[in-house]
Amino acid sequence: MGRPQTKKTPLTAEHSSQKEVDHAWEKFLCTGGDVRDLPVRDVIANSWERCLSQGVNPEQQAAPLMAYEGALHALQQKNYDFIDCARPVLEQARLFLHDLETILFLTDYQGLNLQIIGDPRTLDDANGIGLVPGSGWNEIVSGSNAVGTAMATRRPTQVHGEEHYCQGFKPWTCTAAVIADPYDNQMMGVIDLSGLCSIYDKFHVPLVVAWASQIQTNLAKRTAEQWSTLLEHSNSNFGNYRNSGKLLFDTQGRLVSRSPNACASLNLLGIDYDPEAKQRVSLERFGGDEIIYPHDQGNWISDDWVEPVRHKGEIVGFQLLVPSGTKNIHRQDIANTELPLPAKSDFDPFDNIYGKSPSFRASADKARKAATTPLPVLILGDTGVGKEVFAQAIHESSNYANGPFIDLNCGAFSKELLSSELFGHVEGAFTGAKKGGMVGKIEAANGGTLFLDEIGEMPLEIQPLFLRVLQERKIYRVGDIKPISVDFRLIAATNRDLKKAVNEGRFRKDLFFRLSTVTISLDPLSGRKEDIEGISKLVLERVNKDHQVIPKYISSALMTALKGREWSGNIRELVNVIECMCFMSSNETLTIDDLPDGYRLDEDEPSNQVIASGDLSQPLCSLDYAERKTIEAAVKQSEGNMTKAAKILGIAKSTLYQKMKKYGIEK
Repeated sequence: MGRPQTKKTPLTAEHSSQKEVDHAWEKFLCTGGDVRDLPVRDVIANSWERCLSQGVNPEQQAAPLMAYEGALHALQQKNYDFIDCARPVLEQARLFLHDLETILFLTDYQGLNLQIIGDPRTLDDANGIGLVPGSGWNEIVSGSNAVGTAMATRRPTQVHGEEHYCQGFKPWTCTAAVIADPYDNQMMGVIDLSGLCSIYDKFHVPLVVAWASQIQTNLAKRTAEQWSTLLEHSNSNFGNYRNSGKLLFDTQGRLVSRSPNACASLNLLGIDYDPEAKQRVSLERFGGDEIIYPHDQGNWISDDWVEPVRHKGEIVGFQLLVPSGTKNIHRQDIANTELPLPAKSDFDPFDNIYGKSPSFRASADKARKAATTPLPVLILGDTGVGKEVFAQAIHESSNYANGPFIDLNCGAFSKELLSSELFGHVEGAFTGAKKGGMVGKIEAANGGTLFLDEIGEMPLEIQPLFLRVLQERKIYRVGDIKPISVDFRLIAATNRDLKKAVNEGRFRKDLFFRLSTVTISLDPLSGRKEDIEGISKLVLERVNKDHQVIPKYISSALMTALKGREWSGNIRELVNVIECMCFMSSNETLTIDDLPDGYRLDEDEPSNQVIASGDLSQPLCSLDYAERKTIEAAVKQSEGNMTKAAKILGIAKSTLYQKMKKYGIEK
């Protein structure tokens, strides 16, 4: 029988005397579960109803031991990351709970006690009610208690004395809060503060909530670190296959990233997996972790779609390539078979790139013509003008469109690492070589397009090796003597003056002539002011469509201001500013006042501003904007020393180069 909803002052654990609650409990049991007019809180009355319906014994004296020594150890190992993230809280609490007749314990998502600390005498008393590691505190096995009731309601809960459903726990008071995974809000466990009734304090509730929040913060930090490692070491060997979707999972089956067409690829295969639902997927059969939470079994995943991502010999995640059209298409088929010419259609990939200025139209027309040939293409232009977007359009318009699009930034690696990234290596080729070897970017691009960004940064020692590949169409993995035949389309890009580099002896003349068979120059945004309005409106349309924000429009005054800037960071900088205003402004019509700091009319150009040396705490307007400014400050503070700047930021140097490319930051 449900409890009638009457408007009255909510009861707390101290409003009703323990004697009144005891009488209410007896009446509840004698009447077979009638909760009407009972002087107890709703949360307790509802819990008692659940206990009665589930057949919990109200005379139970102790919690059941659900996991003995061996099983307990296995349980703790499965929850290792969770326990480790809770350890700082437990150690902090251990110090001040020692003489406070209080204990603190941590459970898993099923309410099984994983670890317990606190006052030694209270720990002895706790043994008497079965409050030990391995004991179960779900309502189904131990009745109304803070852990079980918090699990049932997903709310911080305090159960005091006679409010407990089982007789043996009535001398105790307990307060608990649920700990959830920040990724999908999956309940990972509960933290509970308990003691005999004499230590009851209503302020225990905010205390356990704060502890739970701290543990969740630690979990979020650990997940961010793990994902950063995964993203850094996931390679582009899968590439961007036309009409194929890419999914990146961590070892817990949590989706880290996906390609825009992943959902479409899954739907075409009739696979009932929604990436937006954040449901974990079991990858245990490929070497992933056993998932102890509710999850998708992953039976729909073909073995041929999966490639483990390793770091220091350990699997840190998985890349999945989901082909479209039919279930018997696998990654090997795509990589090793002759690719058919793309079907002719009216679709023009260059239509996805906006521009009406004469210089843009000339560049686009030249790129369209070049796309139909097998000739190498060299794209010249400042950082942020859209060189990679043009490269993608050339690939999608070419006879290589059904193959992969593999990109590599030549400036993001040391000489030794770049050689391995380009040509691949066999197992044992050098210290740190991957077990089983690694496919290089050239080999991965077989049948498709290889896009080498920042080609001007390629070390002189590697240039003759790469020229030989272009001439012979064969590669040798590092440490191997067996040639591998390759067929790919080459597109290179740079913001450097390669002719000057050739004259100065920093770039080989023969490689330059080979690369520059077809050269396409892209003007900076300052040279195509008439395109600023169209680009801005396209960004607004995309943000309005993809994100839950108030639809935005640009005022005429703001548009005039945008057209009046020089945009040293070109299209990338303009896009960042528009996105920042979309997310940060609550106005439907964007005005000059919505411009980020440093972009208003009375302020200098951002390129002329720098954050004071060492000061990384200036007010920022969005995550991308904040990241860009932080990187700029670190580069300035390190005086252009990329190794030092990467150390300041706490990221790998290769990651720093990638982010500098993303935001158009020069050394």
